[in-house]
Amino acid sequence: MRNFEQRKAEVFRRSEERIHTRRKRRSCILAFCIPLCLILVVWSAGLFPKAPTTNGGVFDSVNLVGNANGNSGQANPNNPGNNAGDNDGVTGNTPGGVLMDTVDNFSFSLVWGCYGISSYDSETGKLVKTTDATNPEDYITTLQLSGAQQFEIRELIWDLDIEEYPDEYDPHDGKIFSSPSMTLILTIRTDDYIKTVRAEDIALTFETTDAKGQKFLTVCKAIEDILTATDEWNALPEYEHFYD
Repeated sequence: MRNFEQRKAEVFRRSEERIHTRRKRRSCILAFCIPLCLILVVWSAGLFPKAPTTNGGVFDSVNLVGNANGNSGQANPNNPGNNAGDNDGVTGNTPGGVLMDTVDNFSFSLVWGCYGISSYDSETGKLVKTTDATNPEDYITTLQLSGAQQFEIRELIWDLDIEEYPDEYDPHDGKIFSSPSMTLILTIRTDDYIKTVRAEDIALTFETTDAKGQKFLTVCKAIEDILTATDEWNALPEYEHFYD
């Protein structure tokens, strides 16, 4: 158990390092982009003709933009944020974007436990404590993870490099077995990618001598710990059956 906790701590440490690296990279990008944008703004300003004036030298912004665009200078009714007439439909908004570390529509699911009796799917929020009960529906609830919990799980999965694992996998490399056995099925989904690793009927232990296998077991156990520490999980009835 101590070795497992050490490995789990190592996974979290690497995740924190990755977060720090991305934040540092983002700061560098912003430090480069902001001066560049200022240079472009100054350079672009030089392309406009001298602003016409009215009586008393008052600045006429409508005529200025109209002359620069080569049109009548009338306001575009379809673009209230731009006083210039614009046959091309240009809005005049400054191009830009937000640096994001997230992937759109990311979700995951995990099946775990002895014989795979427990499961959770973040897409639907369905949390199942056990399917081995007289009334299985009594052991089902809905869990919406907090932003912090989602971030923590995503970092764990990111650090795992799940695409490097085969679809059917034994983290013990067929060297040990147990009865009863354990099943772990981890799935991730994004807009462009779906990956499932199925470790079915493997030895009922989260310890292995294989480094890659240990990483998979540690991540699955860490996700399980997050799910089983929630109020929703603890509000479900006690197990009807226990396994030795």
